[in-house]
Amino acid sequence: MRQALLLIVITASFTSCAQKEDVKKKFNEYQLSAELLTINLKDADAEHYFDLKTTIVNGAETKIIESTFDPSKNIGERWNLVSVNQVSPLIKEIKEFDKTHNTTQEGVNGQIDASSWNIEKDDDAYLVLSFRHDKKSLPRKFSFLGDCKGLAYYNKKTERLEKTEFVNEKPLKIKVFNVTRLDMVVHYEFNHEDAVYLIHTEELDMEVKLLGQLVPIKEINEYRNYNKVE
Repeated sequence: MRQALLLIVITASFTSCAQKEDVKKKFNEYQLSAELLTINLKDADAEHYFDLKTTIVNGAETKIIESTFDPSKNIGERWNLVSVNQVSPLIKEIKEFDKTHNTTQEGVNGQIDASSWNIEKDDDAYLVLSFRHDKKSLPRKFSFLGDCKGLAYYNKKTERLEKTEFVNEKPLKIKVFNVTRLDMVVHYEFNHEDAVYLIHTEELDMEVKLLGQLVPIKEINEYRNYNKVE
């Protein structure tokens, strides 16, 4: 029995090592890296200012939130709430926004667990890689990604990273929502001047527990006016 268990462990280890080597080869072949997926997950070492428009649709109710991120400001002050439904935010709304967005800890930059990479699909159209973030490394706004599986889609025709998709593996807390199901798709644009991928839009489809009921909520985040801060 012990020999059988040992054989299983050894076989799994060899399979895992072979998979990781295959991923490295794909990284080199398509000039990919984990860094491409974590530019927007940096807080301490963030380099780009941007504006963010968040639209939250909950049934017949729609809320529009305008905010900015400025890496030239001190840690804990980089996210700024500008307006809620086109009016100046209330003190209560500012406090809640700060709580869910501003990272107060020094040295926080989102990272991917190097051992988590796997090849999910490799055909004529796409290379799809799965991965997981190091939960402890994530900025406050993106802390929920630590409990999600990520899928990165590389389009072989355009030779560009097209999108990533995240699905939750356990219940999540996102801002004020208790989320039972999450499907989040992140679309990128390639910034030629800085040679980096920056988020263009995020689309989150969620099932949220409200008053004992499961309620579908959609959130769309539109990132605009990127500017590298020297």
